[in-house]
Amino acid sequence: MLNDAIVILVVGAAALLLPLSSAYRSRLRRKLTRQAEATVPPEQEAALETRVTRRARAMGAGILLAGVAALLLSGLWDGADQASGGFFVLSIMFVAGAAGLALADIWWPGTTTDGPRTARATSPTAEDYLPPQSRRAAHLFAWSGLVALTTTLLLSRSEWFDAATVLHSPVPLLAVAIPVLLLLSWLATRRVLAAPQPARDEAELYWQDAVRAQTLTSLSVAAPFVGLFALVICGSVLDDAASTAAVAAGQVGPAWSLWLLIAGYVLPFALVLGVAAVATTRNGQWNEMRHYRERLWGGQPPRAEVERVRA
Repeated sequence: MLNDAIVILVVGAAALLLPLSSAYRSRLRRKLTRQAEATVPPEQEAALETRVTRRARAMGAGILLAGVAALLLSGLWDGADQASGGFFVLSIMFVAGAAGLALADIWWPGTTTDGPRTARATSPTAEDYLPPQSRRAAHLFAWSGLVALTTTLLLSRSEWFDAATVLHSPVPLLAVAIPVLLLLSWLATRRVLAAPQPARDEAELYWQDAVRAQTLTSLSVAAPFVGLFALVICGSVLDDAASTAAVAAGQVGPAWSLWLLIAGYVLPFALVLGVAAVATTRNGQWNEMRHYRERLWGGQPPRAEVERVRA
């Protein structure tokens, strides 16, 4: 596991140091600009860069701390070598990075600005920023992953699956991580929505909404992404556990275990293809930027923003 810890440390350090590059910060800002389909006012570029790079640094810090924990664990845990591998490394990085993003939004839910500002008259909700189709798909992936992880842990107690193989896999880690990420994402979402939105004009408020939409989207997909990854892992882990148990017992498992393994490999791809097919047939309805623009801005950027784009 020592090599795995080093890989995690290197990735975390790179993710933490990369935002120091002005080119990388500009790239993050341009990405937000493309998503919002508008032009960032020059006076707001610095504030937007600060917001998006802070979250990138938080993700890197989370992965780096996870690498330190993995390094310590490799020297203290006797089963560290058995728990190593590509799936374990990816699981730690996904979970730690998502947790870092959520904690950053809990700690810094909004952007503080100088100068006279006017508060917003209404308080938008998550429904104003996140399309309903995206929220339903997110719940589907997160809970499917959690059910698969729980089922895998329960099957490890049967004679047809080797318990040690399951317990030394990322399954226990992910079974704890998904509920934790759901809780952190929920807290961060509440903090972001509760943060005030004082703005100088409509253009500044529009870009505050754009940042909120991007932030809430990343929070809403963290646990579902880990859940989808867990579905892939469960199929592989059950396959290995069934093979180990069969070799130890000198006999092949029952037919139902074979169908269970096939389902474990097919289910994640079926879910992804199904959601992709629905998203393709409903073009634009899954776009959070278009969604918040429809809900909060009548489908168009503010007049000052339109004039700036035309100019």
